[in-house]
Amino acid sequence: MDTTSALARFEAALTDQLVLTGEPAVESAARSLQAALAPAARQMALELAEQAATEVDAQLPDYDVRVVLVAGEPALAAQPSEPARRQPEDEESYEARVTLRLPPSLKHLVEEAAQTAGDSVNSWIVDALSGAATRVRNRPGRRVRGTVQT
Repeated sequence: MDTTSALARFEAALTDQLVLTGEPAVESAARSLQAALAPAARQMALELAEQAATEVDAQLPDYDVRVVLVAGEPALAAQPSEPARRQPEDEESYEARVTLRLPPSLKHLVEEAAQTAGDSVNSWIVDALSGAATRVRNRPGRRVRGTVQT
């Protein structure tokens, strides 16, 4: 996306309108205001790019669409989505071992939760960790707000 040209055209159109006033004081004040608002206009352009990426991402379920900066300009980057990873199945061998130290009160809560679910403590922990890891992996990118200097 060429936000620099778009913003330049916007500023030129605004300047053309200011000249029509014919009053130097109004024109000077408007130019000062225009200069002060330039970073906000740049931020608005980046937010529009983020909105475009969100809309395109929603229409392309097999792709992840993100905004990236290329030479200081936002660009949409689409990559094929990673296929969903297989959840551990009952017939899958459990060869990996982890020693976990936790407070007795948490151990008691885990045992109660496993019993309520009708699972062994090991199965309950595997299911809980698998669900948490899947949610973290599938979490969309985080939005970063701020000012970009180029």
